[in-house]
Amino acid sequence: MLIGLKGWKKLTNYKTVSDLNNKLIKIKKGINKSPNEFSFLRSDNNKEIFSYLKKYKKKFKNIDNFLLIGTGGSSLGAKAIISLYNQKKINFIENLDPSTLKNFFKNNKKNNLALLIISKSGETLEVLCLFDILMNSFKNNFDLKNNTLIISDKKKSTLRNIANKYSIDVLDHDETIGGRFSCFSLTGLLPMYLAGINSIKLKELVDKSFKKDLLNKNNVNNIFITAVSQIIKKKKITGHIFLVYSDSLMNVGNWYKQLWNESLGKNGLGLYLISALGAVDQHSQLQMWLDGPKNLIFTIVIPKKRTYDFKVKNNKNILPAYLNNKRMGDLLNIMAESTAAELRKAGAYVRIIYIEDDKEESVIKLMTSFILEVSLIGKLIGINPFDQPAVEKVKLRVKKNLKQNARNKFITT
Repeated sequence: MLIGLKGWKKLTNYKTVSDLNNKLIKIKKGINKSPNEFSFLRSDNNKEIFSYLKKYKKKFKNIDNFLLIGTGGSSLGAKAIISLYNQKKINFIENLDPSTLKNFFKNNKKNNLALLIISKSGETLEVLCLFDILMNSFKNNFDLKNNTLIISDKKKSTLRNIANKYSIDVLDHDETIGGRFSCFSLTGLLPMYLAGINSIKLKELVDKSFKKDLLNKNNVNNIFITAVSQIIKKKKITGHIFLVYSDSLMNVGNWYKQLWNESLGKNGLGLYLISALGAVDQHSQLQMWLDGPKNLIFTIVIPKKRTYDFKVKNNKNILPAYLNNKRMGDLLNIMAESTAAELRKAGAYVRIIYIEDDKEESVIKLMTSFILEVSLIGKLIGINPFDQPAVEKVKLRVKKNLKQNARNKFITT
């Protein structure tokens, strides 16, 4: 993974950045003393996780399709990795949209299906409602006990009560890992394994990648972490555009969006992260980025190689000559680099990340790097990157309105 940060050193005061960098090094050194905060680094329970992967792969060996019911951190990380393979074995329903559920019923057979129900709290409204609808839709045509698996906290919850009532297997969600950081715990590794991905090899790569990033004192991304920490404190820049030049990375953008916004939007601080797709969004948002308010930074992700590629041959000479023998991947990368150059020319600060390709190993390294960077930025700006207190306010409001049967109203109080 190659990171380009041209011009970033000019962005901030050297002494401040130097002080922040020293603080960053101390935080990294002290991570082992805060295992519950940085619990996504755990590897001591790998053996236990791997045994569960093998157990349920064997149990569900005759299952053709899985339906994962979960939202936010319960689904986004696994979806980001699984979507790289363009497979149809794992289906995700993450929202209470009736049309999505109807389409699933229409296109999938119920008799060879297994359910993965994931909710850290065991009280996620969307998950509980979808699970209830599924149970009532299947009625006696589905083996709920043997074809359902739940992942949730150990504590008592509605989801645990359902599991007990129907004798459904429940695996414990690691209580020390927040949902958005759980993609490389059992929560994400199990769906990946059931989708046919070697999650054991993947987890070993994750552990190696985290260790390498933590031990590398001269990691170029330290410049980004310290600079962004100062940017957030100054409050002049308000947005962070995450622009990927690969359709297969769109779900990485959705995952990163939650990781960044939910971790760093605290106490009036933070940068709004907006995920975008190149080159599509060059035709919808680039005008604003180049000629609108100068209040954005950019991260652009470019795969050096593509799993599949096609060449523009122009055999009939109907296209401009400069397109002759250009591969689609090369065209996308030239468009990405051209966009980055114009953004920099317009005064924006752009981080370019070149990943080796659009395959699993490159994406894992990218995601582990993001998990660490977000955690460390949070620590540098003095907030807790591992909680989400404001989100809980909306959950309480929803419950209150449901109890009062407040429907289709604009709530003003």
